[in-house]
Amino acid sequence: MAEGIIGSFFTKINNEVEKQMNDDLKKFGINANELEMLIELNHHQHGKTFEKLAKELHVTNDKVKSLTKKLAAKDLIRVDDDTVIETEAGKDLCKKVEKHRAETDQTITGMLSKDETLGLVNVLKKMLKSSEDNK
Repeated sequence: MAEGIIGSFFTKINNEVEKQMNDDLKKFGINANELEMLIELNHHQHGKTFEKLAKELHVTNDKVKSLTKKLAAKDLIRVDDDTVIETEAGKDLCKKVEKHRAETDQTITGMLSKDETLGLVNVLKKMLKSSEDNK
């Protein structure tokens, strides 16, 4: 019985987090998929190929190309010889979103005790590790 309740809670939480994230990202002129690509590129100074991005983001090459067109039109990335590279504007946007996320984290953790926060983080890490191990 608890499994059905837990699953239902996670579905509701996932939907609410996704909705809230997209609402928040509208302020920055991007969506969650575009942010994922920018974050991935933010850690790779010399860029990544379409193929590597597709693998890292767990999407198709066509999806990467579609995201690339949108982000390039916003001057957040550029493409050189099939390598996608983040622009300074893209780096600046990532910093702004990161700051916003830190503020959101503080809001969430402000509702929880230290033990509840640690417990939540440990549960989420365990779930992510299990998800990654099953891939």
